[in-house]
Amino acid sequence: MRTAGIICECNPLHGGHRYLIDRARAGGADAVIGVMSGCFVQRGDAAILDPYARAEMLLHSGVDLVLELPFPFSAATAEFFARAGVEILSRLGADEIWFGSESGSLEGLMRAAEVAESPAFCREYAETAQTTGGTAEAYFSLLTQRCGKGVRFAPNDILGIAYLRALLRQGAGMRPVTVRRLGSGYAEEKLTGGVIPSATALRRAWLEEGVEEILSYFSEEDGRILLREIQAGRAPASLERIERMILGHFRLTSAAVLEKTAYLGGGLGNRMQQAAMEASDLAEFLSLCATKKYPNARLRRGILASLVGVSEADLRSPVGYVRLLGATAQGCRFLSKQRKKSDLPVVTRTGDLPATAPAKRQRELEERAYGLYALTLPVSQGAGQTLLRSPVILGEKK
Repeated sequence: MRTAGIICECNPLHGGHRYLIDRARAGGADAVIGVMSGCFVQRGDAAILDPYARAEMLLHSGVDLVLELPFPFSAATAEFFARAGVEILSRLGADEIWFGSESGSLEGLMRAAEVAESPAFCREYAETAQTTGGTAEAYFSLLTQRCGKGVRFAPNDILGIAYLRALLRQGAGMRPVTVRRLGSGYAEEKLTGGVIPSATALRRAWLEEGVEEILSYFSEEDGRILLREIQAGRAPASLERIERMILGHFRLTSAAVLEKTAYLGGGLGNRMQQAAMEASDLAEFLSLCATKKYPNARLRRGILASLVGVSEADLRSPVGYVRLLGATAQGCRFLSKQRKKSDLPVVTRTGDLPATAPAKRQRELEERAYGLYALTLPVSQGAGQTLLRSPVILGEKK
């Protein structure tokens, strides 16, 4: 069975995701495996739909198996997000990893990944970081210089490079395949008729104008899922619902403790504590904290890391297990076969969790993260309610 892996967020699922899945199928994949962010996503925000609803949409769109990219990796920088996703696919025995990119050039992206992994580049960047503060902008400015004139890195290119670097580091045998991204730009905030919208535009329209504004971009089945989740009080999730908790946490936590949290070192913890004393809401808090060195995504990741208690060591830990979010009959067959030879536990119930040290720590962070996520929903839930849900299983197509 030839398997293609896709690392995704689907926040929410859109035409670009479906196009990538279709291309993987057309490329000869017998099964498509999706490793999808759980309750929090890479930009440091709450997923607008819970993982099980998004997994259900992926299954209806042609994915056979959906596994959770666990917290804190799901809300991490590209390096740790990609490393965990590649690790999961590799340990499960996927044959290929498919990803979208603005350039559509695997050769160019691989060249950039090899440059970024070279000892010479690492030394040069370490020296540059002392004067630039180690910002992502400084990193990619230097990488652009080393890759030659005319090279530009857009958001999905950057993530693609991170996947390729993870492949190089892990020695994973998966074949990488990139597909040129279609439709609106990654961060485009407005819906444009006749063009595949960005997830950013879909989220913005939903939150500001209502779900009716985006239903036409979804299949009839996915539209029913959206409406079902809204009616159940599970969507749309938003960090703004816990803004008072966030401000209170940063007002009451010492700067020394904050500085030891992932993403908050180098004086940022102290800056965020001071900003929390002045801010009256989340938007003002982020505005007071933001600088060129501290962009919005880093601040949001830092907020989540502090609320949940994530350290740098947690980000560098191996994946202890993955949760099964959904599967088709084909996905179940693949999983049954791979479970016999893979060293990565795939669990469906909390009672199935392994007793290894990485798994125990991952479970602790997972429970805290889902407890926090429950408070971001329109109707607040008990802390572990989402973790009690069963995977979505679709039968054979007739």
